[in-house]
Amino acid sequence: MTVRGKGSKIFHMRDKKLERNIEGVKQFISMWQDFSAFLNLPPETEVSEEEEKKFMEIKSAIARKCQQLQEEIEEGFPVEGKIIDILSQSPTLGSILRQPMHLKKLQNDWHSAYISINKLLGSLEAKREALAKVSRVKMLFKKLLTSPLTSFIIMVLLTLFFYTILARLITPEKAEVWKEKLKEKLPFLSQPVEEELEEE
Repeated sequence: MTVRGKGSKIFHMRDKKLERNIEGVKQFISMWQDFSAFLNLPPETEVSEEEEKKFMEIKSAIARKCQQLQEEIEEGFPVEGKIIDILSQSPTLGSILRQPMHLKKLQNDWHSAYISINKLLGSLEAKREALAKVSRVKMLFKKLLTSPLTSFIIMVLLTLFFYTILARLITPEKAEVWKEKLKEKLPFLSQPVEEELEEE
């Protein structure tokens, strides 16, 4: 989420780990789609050494990324087992293309894993949206509290509150009683006042 502050400054309120996980899952989806391109080759296709090399490279990259996400995402990477099974059942590109039934199974498993990965991405993005809403409320509340107008209103309300309390506590009768008690305990304070009254 982006919030504009004074002077058109832009503040990004986000969970860095959550953002990193979202980006990581997106990268994994891209790699998983690259892997799909090999599974969608026609059965019995002749595979070159270069294609086989690329196939092995994407398998290795997927395995590493899968382990990374398993360690970084708080809830884990729920499709890790399914991904590893698919990779394990794909020893070489040439071997799976020579087995049409096995290739079809791998394609179905790939699709099932693809749906699960996207569900995970949706869940992470929902967390980001929820965090953005909380951050927006906090930002507005903080801005409200630091506003000069808000400070002035609070001071006025506090003054009125204390004035009301004092007005209820200090009635004319109580004030007279307190005045007499003050004269008894501190006669030297009341004497100058009495002398001034006598002079008048």
